[in-house]
Formats: sequence, C-alpha cells, structure tokens
Amino acid sequence: MRSPFDDGELYDWEYRRRRADVQFYRTLADERDGPVLDIGCGTGRLMLPLLRDGHVVVGADRAPAMLDRAAARIRRLGLAGRRRALLMRADLRALPLGPRFAFAVAAFHTVQHCETDADLLRFFRGAASALVPGGWLAFDTFAPERRFLDRRGRSGPTRFRDPRTGRPTMYSESHRLEPGPDGPILAMTFHYQPIDNRDRPRGRSRNLSLRHRLVQPAEIQSLLVRAGLALVATWGGFDGQPLVAADGRTEQHVYLAQRPNVY
Repeated sequence: MRSPFDDGELYDWEYRRRRADVQFYRTLADERDGPVLDIGCGTGRLMLPLLRDGHVVVGADRAPAMLDRAAARIRRLGLAGRRRALLMRADLRALPLGPRFAFAVAAFHTVQHCETDADLLRFFRGAASALVPGGWLAFDTFAPERRFLDRRGRSGPTRFRDPRTGRPTMYSESHRLEPGPDGPILAMTFHYQPIDNRDRPRGRSRNLSLRHRLVQPAEIQSLLVRAGLALVATWGGFDGQPLVAADGRTEQHVYLAQRPNVY
C-alpha cells in the first residue's frame, strides 16, 4: 500500500494549515543559531521557513517524492536562500553526518516511524553524532487520547477537490492498534474516493497507509540517556503547556534534548 509520502503535492495540500509546530521550531532555531539539520524534512514545510529566516539548513528524507517537491520549492527562493540549502536522501536510522549542527529537528512525529527501541536508539545516536557539543535536538510525538484509540470504523467523510486532478473526492480515515515488538503501533489508513457532483463514487479509490509507534515519555527519556543525550525540556504542545496537562489530555508531546559539552 502506498504512503502519504509518495505524493508531495497532496501532502502539502493536506497539511497546509499546520503551522503551530513550524513557528515553535523556528523560535528554537533562532535561539540556538548555527547550522540546522531538518530530519524527515519532507516537502520543506519547516525547511523553507528556516531558510527564509537566514539559517543554513540540511534537509534529510528517505522519500524521493518529498525531496523532489522540496527541491522545487527551494528553487523558487532567492539566490541567497538557495545557497544555504542542501537536500540529501537518508534513512533517519542511519544519518551519515558528522558533528556540524547546532540544532537538529525531527518535526511532525518523524521519530515514530521507528517502530522498535533499537531503531529509535539508532536514530537518537545518529542525531547526537550530528550535533556539535552543546547542540540541541527537538522533536515531537503524537499521543492520541483514549477516545481516539477507542473509535471504531472510519472518521469523516470529508469532501474536497484533489489538488492534482481537480476531481471532487471523498476523504475518510480509519485506524487500528497493532502489537509491536516494543510497544503498540497505530496503523492508520487514509481513504480517497473520487466522486461525481452527486457524491456518488466514480473511478478507482486510493488508500494510503501510515504507521506510528506509540511511545511514552519515560521510554523516550530512557532512550535519550542511552544515546548520550540529556533531556532538558518537555511540553504538552506547541503553545508551551506542560507535558502532563491538568486535565490529563495532551495529544502532542514535544521534547528538547542536548548533546553534552563533553561527549
């Protein structure tokens, strides 16, 4: 089954309004300064604003369609912005980079593509190796509420016009929890059905699959320690609320770790 990362144009359309995390990570990048490593850069959703802010940014991603889209967007920047950008194809579990970055970021639940503790540890160690002493690593995870996980069947549907084809399309989403080697896996399927003007199915449907390892804060902290990183701050969202809110409900867990000055 195809994934959302096989279609950069649809991805950008789907997440065009997702901006809170971008502003949050721009603020951290400005505070830390220095070269930035955008891990799982995708179509450049975060990388482009960082370049416009004046940062030198290396974007790493494994999906060719996402990198192609990011490259096209970078080409539309001015000369100065283009000169500060570099894209590379790389697996987040094997980052081929030495200690040159003051700030690394893995936005939009990127780390949850690592389904095992071993893969997460490889990611954290690779990110640590890419940081200069004192450098920061920021990332976030999706922590769905129980009522979301308990929901049965498909959510939606939502009618929209496909940005690639211009055809009216009905979108819905379904998910299930699966056991994983080291923790539960949230397996999500996004359904796209072309329709006519009366909302009747017309043409072949398309399903996209996405899997996220659900990981708890204590597990994250333990893996960071094993990777040689120190956890210095956590948040329960991009508005600065605590990781554990008073009502017990937070769907975004945000972490900031640091490579020690003596490594």
